[in-house]
Amino acid sequence: MLISFFVPFSILRAQFDPHPEKKWFTIETKHFYINFHEGADRTAKVAAKIAEEVYGPITSLYDFEPNEKVVFIITDLSDIANGATDFYGNRIGIYATPLDFELRGTTNWLRNVITHEFTHAIQIQSAMKFGRTVPAIYLQWLNYEKERRPDVLYGYPNVIVSYPLSGVGVPAWFAEGTAQYQRQQLGYDGWDAHRDMILRMQVLDNKMLTWNEMGQFSSITSLKAESIYNSGFNLTRYIANKYGEEKLEDISKALGDLTNFSFDKAVRQTIGIDGNQLYDDWKNFLVSDYNNRLSTLKDNIVEGVLIEETGFANYNPKFSPDGKKIAFISNQTSDFGSTALFVYDISTEKKELITAPVLSNFDWAPDGDKIIYASREIPPNVLGESFYDIYEVDINSGESKRLTFGQRTLTPAYSKDGSKIAYIVNGDGSLNLFVADKDGKNIKQVTTFNRGEQLYNPVFMNNGIEVIVDYALNDSRKLAKINIETSEMEILFDEEGIDFRNAFISNSDSVVFFSANPTGIFNIYAYNLTNDNISQLTNVLGGAFMPSVDTNGNLVYSQYESTGYKIALMKNIVKYDPANLSDYVKPDYNLKPDSGSYAGDNNDFNWAKLKNFDDTKLDTFNVKPYSSLFTKLFFFPVLRYDNYTKGNKFIDAIKPGVYFYSDEAIGRFSIFGGASVNRNLERDLFLQFDYRNGVPFLNDFFGQKLNFAPQFSIAAYNVTRKTTADLIASIDTLPVGVTYDLLSFDVSMDWKMINYNHDFRFMYTYSKYASALDGFVIPQSGIFIRSSSQDYFQAHNFSLRYDYSSFQSSRNRDINPIGRLFWVQLDHEISDINPELEVSDDGTLISVFTKNRLNKLSGGLTESVGLFGSDHVLSLKLAGATIFGPPVDDFYHFYATGLPGMKGYPFYALGGGRMAYGTLTYRFPIIKNIDTRISPLYLDKLYLSVYGSFGNAWDGNNFKLGDFKKDIGAQLRLQAFTSYVFPTSIFFDAAYGLDSFTRTFRNKDVTYGKEWRFYFGMLFGFDLGSGFSRSRIGVF
Repeated sequence: MLISFFVPFSILRAQFDPHPEKKWFTIETKHFYINFHEGADRTAKVAAKIAEEVYGPITSLYDFEPNEKVVFIITDLSDIANGATDFYGNRIGIYATPLDFELRGTTNWLRNVITHEFTHAIQIQSAMKFGRTVPAIYLQWLNYEKERRPDVLYGYPNVIVSYPLSGVGVPAWFAEGTAQYQRQQLGYDGWDAHRDMILRMQVLDNKMLTWNEMGQFSSITSLKAESIYNSGFNLTRYIANKYGEEKLEDISKALGDLTNFSFDKAVRQTIGIDGNQLYDDWKNFLVSDYNNRLSTLKDNIVEGVLIEETGFANYNPKFSPDGKKIAFISNQTSDFGSTALFVYDISTEKKELITAPVLSNFDWAPDGDKIIYASREIPPNVLGESFYDIYEVDINSGESKRLTFGQRTLTPAYSKDGSKIAYIVNGDGSLNLFVADKDGKNIKQVTTFNRGEQLYNPVFMNNGIEVIVDYALNDSRKLAKINIETSEMEILFDEEGIDFRNAFISNSDSVVFFSANPTGIFNIYAYNLTNDNISQLTNVLGGAFMPSVDTNGNLVYSQYESTGYKIALMKNIVKYDPANLSDYVKPDYNLKPDSGSYAGDNNDFNWAKLKNFDDTKLDTFNVKPYSSLFTKLFFFPVLRYDNYTKGNKFIDAIKPGVYFYSDEAIGRFSIFGGASVNRNLERDLFLQFDYRNGVPFLNDFFGQKLNFAPQFSIAAYNVTRKTTADLIASIDTLPVGVTYDLLSFDVSMDWKMINYNHDFRFMYTYSKYASALDGFVIPQSGIFIRSSSQDYFQAHNFSLRYDYSSFQSSRNRDINPIGRLFWVQLDHEISDINPELEVSDDGTLISVFTKNRLNKLSGGLTESVGLFGSDHVLSLKLAGATIFGPPVDDFYHFYATGLPGMKGYPFYALGGGRMAYGTLTYRFPIIKNIDTRISPLYLDKLYLSVYGSFGNAWDGNNFKLGDFKKDIGAQLRLQAFTSYVFPTSIFFDAAYGLDSFTRTFRNKDVTYGKEWRFYFGMLFGFDLGSGFSRSRIGVF
C-alpha cells in the first residue's frame, strides 16, 4: 500500500534521467550549476550566460532569491522540446531541441525556456506555505474488514485514504501565465499572433475556459493545455496592466498564507475583488476589445470551405501531383497532437488513413504513388530516447520503408524530379539542412549552423539546386533560399515583428505562396519572383497556414477555428491587394513601459542590452567533470488513523509519522523512507535507496556499447503489531500478549529491453518474522514463564518479473484508461516456518519448524478497449497464481478476493496455493465536466462502472470449475484535484457475492457470500497495483 499512499517522484525522474551511458559535465556560475552531457556543450554554455543575465530581473520582480544555487540539467537526447521545474528540488531540466509547435509562435528557444522555467522556480517558491523542506502534510486513514477467521489478526483494508495538505497552491493559469509574462522589458516571450489567434477565436465563439477549468491541468488535451497557458498569460498581462506589475508579487506572497486555500482569497487580499469578479471583468474586457479590433475585418472575410473538421490538429494539406487528392496529417479523435497521414479524394469527398504516426511535414513523390515523411520513435527506446527518422510510404499498399536511422531528421521534401530529398537535422539546439538521394544515401550536409538557428519545412525549387526554408534565430520566422551546392543563404522576407513561414513553390518557379502575419493574423500570400509583387489570398478571423496550390489555381490550406486547425479548400483563388483588405488592430507583443504596469525597478537593469542580446559571444567557462549534487532532504509529516486492532481506543489508532526523500540532481541516486508509531509503540518503518547510474563497474561498456542501464534498489521494511494469542499450556489455553515483528530486506535490479514499455526486474528478498511473548503464569503449576522472542518465519526469495504496459494518451486516462497491462513473475522461495508453539509441563518452549522450497508463478493481464468515441471502456482483467507441488501451509496462500480482486467477498475468503479469477468491467461517464471547486478540491469528472467476477482459489489438484465463485458490483470514480496541484482520485465500491460457501479454519466454520461489501478510497490514482498481496502480517 506504500505506493498508493505517496505521490512518487517518478514524474520528476522522467525529466531528470541520469543517462549513465553519457559522460556529464558542470559549469558553475555565481547563482547556478549548469549540468550537461557530452554533445550538449553549446547549449549548456549559452544556458549559463542566459541564466545569470535573467537572475536579477526575475528575482527582483518577486523580491525573492533562492537560498542555494539553482541546478540546471541540459539534455539533447530526444527530438522533443520541453522544460521542467522541480521547484522543491530547486532544479530545472531543459531540452535543447527548439520548439516547433503549431499553437505557438517562434522565439529564441533558450532565451524563452530558461527564463520561463526560472520564473517558475522563483514565483512558486515565493508562494510556498511551509518552504521547500516540507512539500506537503499527509492525512491518512486505513480501515479494515471485520475478519471472521480465527487464524487472522485483522482483515485486509477496505478504506484507504491519503490526502495532502499541499505546501503550494498556485493555480495552473497563474503559474504558466507569470512564467510566460517573465519581465516584459526582456521581450523573450510575448503575445504573439498564435496566442492571440487561440484566445481571439475562443472569445468570438464563446468557448473560453471557465474560471475553474483554468486552475489545473485536468481532463487535458493538447489544445486545452495550451489554452490554460494562453489564457493565463493574457490574464496575467491584464492584472499587470490594470493593477500594476507589483501585484504579481503580492498575489504570490498571499498564496503562501497558511490559511489560504484558493486563489480567490489571495486576489481579494491584494486587489480587492474575488477571483470570479476578476475573471468576469477580464472576459468582458476581451469581448469588447476583440470586437473593436475586428470591427472592419468582419465585413471583408475571404476564406475557403472546410473539408475536414474532425480533430484539432489538421496540418500540412498538399495536393497530389495530379491534383485529384489532398494528403494531410490529423489527430482526428485523439486528445493529443499525435497525428496520422490521411489522403482525401476530392471527387468522392472521402478520406483514407494511410499510416501512423506521422509527426511532421511531408511531401508527395512526383509519381503520386509515394509520400515521404518523418516520424519519431514511439515508444522511446530503452534509454528513453525518441528521435525522428525519414520514411517513405506507398499510398496504395500502406507499407512504409525506413530511409534513415538515428539521424534526427525532420520535414523531408522531394526535389521536383524526385531524385533527391532535402530534410532538417537536429543537434545541440541547432537545426541544419541536409540533402540525400531519394533512397536516403549519399548524404550531404548543406548548412553548418551552431548558434541555435532554426530551419523548418524545406521545399525544392524547380532547378533542383535551391531550397526555400523557414529560418529563425531570435524571434519570428523568415523565408530563406539556400543553394545546396554552395551553401549560400539569401533571406527572402525579413521584417521585424512579422512571421513568414510554410513556403510552397508554383510549378513555374515564378510564385512563392506562404503564410504571414503582417496584420497580426496569419493569412496566405503569393509572392511573384519576377516582379516582386505580393498578393493576399485569404482574410480570415482565425489564421490561415500551410498553403498548397494545384495547377488549376485551387488553394488548400490549414485554417484555425476556435476548436483547432481544420482543412479548407478555396477553388479558383483571387489575388487581392493587401491594402484593399481591412486590417486587424493587433495587440502589443509586450506591454509598453509607459502603461504604468511595470514595477518600480525600471532603471535597475540594462534592458536594452538584455533585449538586444548576442548569444554568439560567450564568456570562457570553466567546464569540469560532473560531481554529484543533491536536493534538500524533504519531509512529509503524516497523521494516520490506522485502526487494525480490534477493540482499540481511538487514541491507539492515531499513528503520527513522517516520510522523507532526497534525490541526486540528475537522478543518479535517491533515498526514500518513512516512520510511523502509535502510543503502544507499534511501528511502521521503511527505507529505500535507488541507484540509477548504470552498472557500477564497466559502465562505459554496458551503457555505451550495450545500451544497458539498469537501476539498483536496496530497501528495508520493519512492522510491529501487538495482539493477544491463545497459547496451549498442558491442558489449559492461555491468552498471552504477543508482539509480531516483521523485518524484510529487498535487493533488486530493474532494466528495460526492446523499448521503454518493457520492464524487467530481478529481486532477492530476505524476510524474518518474529513473535515476542509476554511473560505469563501456568495456572496448574504456578510456574512463571518469562517473556521470550522467537523467529517463526525466515525466507530467502528470488524472483524474476516482466511488465509490459501500453496505454492510449487521452484526457480520461487518469479515470478510464485504454490499453494493455501484462505482467508475469517467477519466484523461488526457501523458507523455514514455525506455525505452532507449545509449552510442556516443565515450562519448556517447544517449536516445530517446517522447511519449504517453493516455486511460484503468478501473472495478470488487463485489456481495456474504448467504445463510443472512447468515452466508454470495456475492460477484462485476468489474474492467476500457482505454487508448484503439493499443498502448503495457508501462510503462503494467494488470495483472489477483497479490494485487489473479487470485491464481493472478504480478502481472506478465497485463498489457496493456486488461484485464478477474471473481472469484466464496463465503465462510462456520468458527468464529463463537473467543473466545480470546493476549496481546496476541484471536482473534474464522475464515472460509473459495473463489473462481474468469476474465480476461485484452491490447493493442489483440487480444481473444479463448479467451485468457482461469482460476484457483481459497481464503482463510482470521482477525479478531482487538490490545491490545483495534487491529483485526487476518489472511489466507492459496492459489491455482492453471488455464492454462499462455508470454510473451516481451526475447527471453526466461517460462511461467506450473499452479502454486500463496501470499499472507499481517496488516493493519487485509481491503480492499486498489479501484484498479489498475501498480507502475511494478517495470517498466523
